[in-house]
Amino acid sequence: MTGLTDFITEASWADIFLIWFAIVDDAYTALEAHYGGWRRRGPEPEFSDSEVITVAVIVDTYFHGHEDLGLTFLRQYHLDLFPKLLPPGQFNQRRRELRLIIEQLRRYINVVWGLIDPDDPYRLTDSAPIPACTYMRASRNQTIAGHEYFGVMRSRGAKLFGWRLYLSITLEQVVEEWLLAPAAPHDSKVMASLFEQARDLIVFGDGAFHDPGEATHLERSRDIQIWATPRRDACTPWPEGFRKDVTRLRRRIETALSVLVTVFNIEAPGSRSLDGCVARIATRMLAYTLAFITGPLLAQLKTPN
Repeated sequence: MTGLTDFITEASWADIFLIWFAIVDDAYTALEAHYGGWRRRGPEPEFSDSEVITVAVIVDTYFHGHEDLGLTFLRQYHLDLFPKLLPPGQFNQRRRELRLIIEQLRRYINVVWGLIDPDDPYRLTDSAPIPACTYMRASRNQTIAGHEYFGVMRSRGAKLFGWRLYLSITLEQVVEEWLLAPAAPHDSKVMASLFEQARDLIVFGDGAFHDPGEATHLERSRDIQIWATPRRDACTPWPEGFRKDVTRLRRRIETALSVLVTVFNIEAPGSRSLDGCVARIATRMLAYTLAFITGPLLAQLKTPN
């Protein structure tokens, strides 16, 4: 993970923006050619969907999701790259409409760019809190409501109102699956949903995912083995050497989450609607995925022939 996002501050922003647009537009065009256009009425917009998604990635990478600030910056310094740039309101609406397509682009890029080995059975899983607002203001929140959104962040000794973001990543720290779920359910109860489309995996998680019943169900129904760290005083504790090996492996997903939090501000989507929250998280997952491609491409551009 060392150096994964160094290019953000070291490389030319214009070069990065062009690379991102090229990757996004190629993926969008390929998906549209395969599945057909998703827009059912009206003419094609002057500011293309690929441009909307690219600008969204820029805003969430460089400006922590502050759309007004990001759009103002692009309009002042990079209008040559985005001459038909939308005003904030229209941009936000277009991005929300594209939230599912943004996620499909990320999955497509994972496959086409070979970021995930289809024969690799190993995955790491963990979760991160996504507060909708402060706990004290939960009763006045207009985005979500219900007891299922009240939870606890045990590692921080604090209460949570909002969601939890669940991740499944490879040992190379590439995100394969992610799921946004209400904060109340225990982590172990979300595993079946997170791995709904998966089979034949060996998954390592922390003690929060330890549930023998759920683990047995996943192994019998989908051949997915869940290795969740048991308590040291458990009836069948792990050998100390194996526990240490799993702990070292799990540091990789902790590092991935650290990058998502510190670089892409994943824990603070900054949206007033559920659709907007999903769109922003999907965008930041795409931005994280693009980082695995952008750095090496920029290095190739610097290499003399």
